Amino acid sequence: MAFPEDALSRTLKAYPVLNGSKLKTELSLIYCKEEFRACCGALDLLQLFMENNLEEVFSETVTLLKILVTTPMTTAEAERCFSTLKRIKTFLRNSMTQERLNALAMLSIEKRLVTEMTDFNQKVIKKFASQKERRAKFVFK
Repeated sequence: MAFPEDALSRTLKAYPVLNGSKLKTELSLIYCKEEFRACCGALDLLQLFMENNLEEVFSETVTLLKILVTTPMTTAEAERCFSTLKRIKTFLRNSMTQERLNALAMLSIEKRLVTEMTDFNQKVIKKFASQKERRAKFVFK
């Protein structure tokens, strides 16, 4: 595989915080080593660097990989989060605390994960019932 000079120049234009000559040197080394090319994505390569304590050696590449991993490819996820937040924070629930709003938003956004948990509802009821003394008994023994 040939080193993609044009992709490097576009990357440096998009992210001027990166040191171009150092990044080119690091990426050239990565391109010629088979163990680095065996990685199947940015996250895989970043994990390889972290597991082998190579963050200081490949500092510019690690910075670029962190940018790539954390930047969403589309805005769909952010839009879903905002629409979920809009559904949760209705007019009637406008006075809820930030902590409660965050918790409800996480439950709504990660609903697939919640439904896969075993006995989630029972665990929530048990936690709620054990927090403080209440008039109604929520836990039956």
